[in-house]
Amino acid sequence: MHSEIAWERGRQLNLEDFSNLKVLVAGDFMLDEYIWGQVGRISPEAPVVVVEVLRETQSLGGAGNVVNNLVALGAQAEVLGLVGEDPQAGVLREYLSRLGVDPAGLFTEPGRRTTRKTRVIGEAQQVVRIDRETTMPAAPAFTANALAFVDSRLPHLQAIVLSDYGKGALPPPLVRALIHRGREQGLVVVVDPKGHDYSPYARASVVTPNRKEAELAVGYPLTGRDEIRKAGHTLRESLLLESLLLTLGPEGMWLFTRDGGDILIPAQAREVFDVSGAGDTVVAVMALGLAAWGDPLTAARLANVAAGVVVGKVGTAPIYRTELARELAGPGERHPDKIKPPAELRLLVAALQAQGKKVVFTNGCFDLLHVGHIKFLEDSRRQGDCLIVALDSDASVRQVKGAGRPVIGEEQRLRLLAALAAVDYVTVFDSHELPLLLSTLRPDILTKGSNYPGEAVTGREIVTGYGGQVVLIPVSEPVSVSGLIHQIRNAERKALKSPGGKGVKGEGRKGG
Repeated sequence: MHSEIAWERGRQLNLEDFSNLKVLVAGDFMLDEYIWGQVGRISPEAPVVVVEVLRETQSLGGAGNVVNNLVALGAQAEVLGLVGEDPQAGVLREYLSRLGVDPAGLFTEPGRRTTRKTRVIGEAQQVVRIDRETTMPAAPAFTANALAFVDSRLPHLQAIVLSDYGKGALPPPLVRALIHRGREQGLVVVVDPKGHDYSPYARASVVTPNRKEAELAVGYPLTGRDEIRKAGHTLRESLLLESLLLTLGPEGMWLFTRDGGDILIPAQAREVFDVSGAGDTVVAVMALGLAAWGDPLTAARLANVAAGVVVGKVGTAPIYRTELARELAGPGERHPDKIKPPAELRLLVAALQAQGKKVVFTNGCFDLLHVGHIKFLEDSRRQGDCLIVALDSDASVRQVKGAGRPVIGEEQRLRLLAALAAVDYVTVFDSHELPLLLSTLRPDILTKGSNYPGEAVTGREIVTGYGGQVVLIPVSEPVSVSGLIHQIRNAERKALKSPGGKGVKGEGRKGG
């Protein structure tokens, strides 16, 4: 991947700089639940549809989606939030751990319910949303405990994001203290605001309201450019902010800066499928952009590009660093969409499953790709909605198959697999990492050829342990790659012994 990205202002942005950043996300962490089903009839009890449940999925929501975006962009994250003493809190902690994020900053408050939003989806349409939550402000003891936690983390942070959904995890005294501590430490502090009183957000680096949130804060409708410009300057000046970024949906974003300037950044032209989570993407990219390069306009333009990507996705989904690099890359520098690092796949799988899709996983060497491989992959893909192929690295193949293997290097094998219609995503890994890969990705189905006994399938216990399936794909006529190599070598030897055999190797041939 080309990490150096040409920017329109003549600047080179190295997105790999994000890997050196650690961001604290403080706010309202939620569990998004989806109940997927099909609608077949109207209930005889009331004029409502009956949804026959097919499957249920869960994912991180609220401040948790900011964490999703940070991790997807290659950064590290710490969390600070408030949950209840319930099973949903355990699920949130488990999901954060799967992302490689320590959930120690999720404090428990007796009597509080962990925010849970349950969406019932019938025939791809949301039928109803059920909210279970406690919205009362956190007790004063939480503020004291939270600040003690933050003080222990501050020396290792480069930015703080306050993701305020008004559920009580960010009472004003805590907000003020977090902004003060962060700015005193020289950190970037980005706020995704809520409510009509923005005074607790004073002196933050940047606040990112959308149009409706800004209207609530200033008390008048933002129907035209004059009102928008007036509101932006008023909010930034009254709060003593470094910058204010007003997001305007299809109209783009309007950045207001400390020097009194303002600039409208047009939205990226593309089809919009779902705006869910776009605000989370904006604050994550703004925090990383400011922490990495210190320029609010560069960070805002990058956030605008990122938001343009996520609104083109169905459901709440983060922006991946490879996607952002592809959007910024010039002609001829675009990267294959299907080839993903394992760290990116773990987020992709969670997003796909949250959309109700069944993820299939298989792994192997796939050296000298042949018709047997293709049939196996096509049959594997039919087991679900998305097929991920994990490819053994060159070192792993040599360890298992011996000297002289693989015949084709991993980069070529990756591209060959990515070219197949049956394959949705492909990654490369070392074979000893398979248990960790399966535990992290948690695919719905693991496939292997029927020439392997079911009990001998590596990873079977891991997959069945979390409720997944192992499916053996029928292999009627196994093809041996070692046998193919032997045949090729024998044919080459015979050709060399035959009259004019040098020509087979491309030596001594003249003319056409």
